[in-house]
Amino acid sequence: MDLSDLPPGTLAQVSSYLPSPSRALFAVALNHHRDSSSAIVGNHQWDVLDFGEIEKDLAAKISDDHIRGVLCSIDAVNNLKKLRLTNCINITGVGLDPLRESTIIQQIDLSLVGDHESPMLDPEPQISCAEVILILDSIIQRGEDCSLKHLVFPKVWRNERNTESDFHAFLSRYNELLCSRADVCLKCSCNLPGGGHNMLQMNGRYQYGTQNFTCYDCMNQYCGDCHIDESAYYIEGFCSKCERIYCADCKTVKYCHCCDNDICVDCIDFKQCSQCDERACLECARECHNACGADNIWCNGCVELGNGGLRWCDKCSESYCRDCCNSDVYAVEFCDYCQDSLCGQCRVNAKGWNRCERCEQLTVPVLMEDREKMQTQINELQTQINELENQRREQSNEINELKREVKDLTRGSGELAEV
Repeated sequence: MDLSDLPPGTLAQVSSYLPSPSRALFAVALNHHRDSSSAIVGNHQWDVLDFGEIEKDLAAKISDDHIRGVLCSIDAVNNLKKLRLTNCINITGVGLDPLRESTIIQQIDLSLVGDHESPMLDPEPQISCAEVILILDSIIQRGEDCSLKHLVFPKVWRNERNTESDFHAFLSRYNELLCSRADVCLKCSCNLPGGGHNMLQMNGRYQYGTQNFTCYDCMNQYCGDCHIDESAYYIEGFCSKCERIYCADCKTVKYCHCCDNDICVDCIDFKQCSQCDERACLECARECHNACGADNIWCNGCVELGNGGLRWCDKCSESYCRDCCNSDVYAVEFCDYCQDSLCGQCRVNAKGWNRCERCEQLTVPVLMEDREKMQTQINELQTQINELENQRREQSNEINELKREVKDLTRGSGELAEV
């Protein structure tokens, strides 16, 4: 029996449990049975299509033919408002052709990556700027009828700014469209972009080709001057990790004073330096290897200044606070003879480093501690062996007791038989 032989109502019920992309792909697979295909895509709101809802490996196998089939089956030109091609790394973009001249589409994400993922892909994706721009041009050329609010381009297109390229020319046309709409800030109602700015980043290196003033999630627009309070704006900074902009209602973006970057807390968490009280992203923060408390966190700036007495091993780079260095034989010790800072374990293992006499002395307490730990482990294992031996004896006694009972029962049944 073939799937297509099932009643359309049954197929529609089964497909209702699938993520939207899988449901649409299912309909494409049964496209030769029009009733079945229509039943699968019917009674579903197709305003959002995100291929990040399916397995990453499956999305990577999707071709332009699949994309074209999906967009046709859901009548995307008249229904689809948001499209995210998450993990569709093997398409060229020609499959987006069914979106030509759409007056419904509001957001297209061509970055090919998911939420809070770096847009840098290796190897570089095959998505064709020349092919996709033709489709995007057909959308923005609808003028006042065009609903497009937000575009996210592949990083590979944005890597180098070339004012002679077709991509830069399209950015200019799209920027002109956005500026002509006279959108206003949702908070203060000032005109956007205002102040001689563009709605798109036409310059720069990292932000080139990204969109200003517009939140990636909700697509609400805010100017860059509206504050929530003294330390926060309604439109947060450009995240240096996922290279997107969010409003304060959708995501929290914090500033790291060490690397001088704005970063989504969903991309990288932050820690507060116990020395200067400034916030630093995890890439710029160090903790004591022993995790001895929240009071022992250093930002890279304080580490470089030598604030707080943090020491780190020259070989494994593990860090230890001053208190642990004074009390833990495995923490970092500085050898004033050979000028090496090594943790206890690295110093013991550093046979090829031609350890000096002072280093040899510093290894003694580490080796003694290792010996004590090993002896403790041996004692624990011996205790476990003794317990297992006692259990074995008890089980053996129970078995012997059961054997005697069986023997007595057997003797008793024989006597009864004689009677």
